[in-house]
Amino acid sequence: MLNERQVDYILNDIRRNGIQTEELQYNLLDHICCVIENEMSPENSFDEFYRSVLSRFFKKELKEIQEETDLLLTFKNYYAMKKVMLRSGMFSAITFTIGAIFKIMHYPGAGMMLVLAITAVSFVFLPIFFLVKTKEVKEKKEKFILGFGAFFGILFCISVMFKIMHWPGAHALWLGGLCVLFFLFLPLYFFTGIRNPETKLNTILSSIMILIAGGLLFTITALHETKDAENASKSSYLHLRESVVNISELNDIKYKIAADSLKGQNEILKEKTNQVIEKISKVREDLNEYISNGEEIKEENINGAKVGGGLPTMYLFDDNQKPKPYLSEIKSEIIQLKKFIGSIYGNEKIELLNTSDGLKIVGDEEEMTTWEKIYFYQVPLDYVYRNLDQLILNIRITEGNCIK
Repeated sequence: MLNERQVDYILNDIRRNGIQTEELQYNLLDHICCVIENEMSPENSFDEFYRSVLSRFFKKELKEIQEETDLLLTFKNYYAMKKVMLRSGMFSAITFTIGAIFKIMHYPGAGMMLVLAITAVSFVFLPIFFLVKTKEVKEKKEKFILGFGAFFGILFCISVMFKIMHWPGAHALWLGGLCVLFFLFLPLYFFTGIRNPETKLNTILSSIMILIAGGLLFTITALHETKDAENASKSSYLHLRESVVNISELNDIKYKIAADSLKGQNEILKEKTNQVIEKISKVREDLNEYISNGEEIKEENINGAKVGGGLPTMYLFDDNQKPKPYLSEIKSEIIQLKKFIGSIYGNEKIELLNTSDGLKIVGDEEEMTTWEKIYFYQVPLDYVYRNLDQLILNIRITEGNCIK
């Protein structure tokens, strides 16, 4: 049995070794005394045996127990969150790998798996990673670095998801993530770590690697891609409108030099083609007016291709995704024109006037859908205009092929 002097010595030594919590002090005292009394033989030296027993309670020093206790008291769910972090990380990695393979092989479900994986990383793994790590570091500077790192990671993951799914705002998110990397995280990480001699070399090497990786990401952002695409789209649109005017003028010349015996037939052809074109032009003008008069119009509303979004889709389709009457009337007029031309001039003349249903890519799958949906549902405004103008051009070309 230990005497009071020995018990007091153990208690004071526990306090000297950094154990501050009173309850923890007496718990340790009780454990150490029980071990000594059960294992120490009369011939053993108390001091030596006590030191050997005390070393069983730590790896480097006894105050590790105090630090671990403080961590558990201030962060009760620490280990549970660690498990969630590891499991969410594994789930995200596996799901993302499978989704990437499905994307390459064009298998169904690839988009869903990629979105699920990136969402898990952005809103489960990275936030918990930040919380866990901030409890393991004491300096505020290190916590700030972790915070900016987690913020950049979340922003980067979300921007990648937007790019993969072709959602609006992907380019802005991507550039925003790179700005956070270059102008916030990297300077803070570099100037904080380089001041410490122990971490100076690792900080320099890590900063170089981050700079190279960020530079590579910046290189593939294609800053002028959007502008070049807009210029190409505008050039293509102007060329299409010019072609419509040229074909119309050419048809007028053909009508003038046509044989007198066919003038009656040509007049009917001209009347029917003009009737369809007027209908298409009217829809185009009304759509333009609808867009111009819209309140608080934003670019994503005009060009949006998301489900239920985009002013062109709102104007041309109802809430049940069915075409409104003026779009259905265009299709009906074209079908009537095809019947007339086919009966008089032959079916080979109506190849350009295609109003058949067909396949449309929805997500990662192809599905059979109507002619109206293929060319006008969830289609950006400039493509809607282009498709309407292409219809007019096809009708004018068909008309010119029929004039004799």
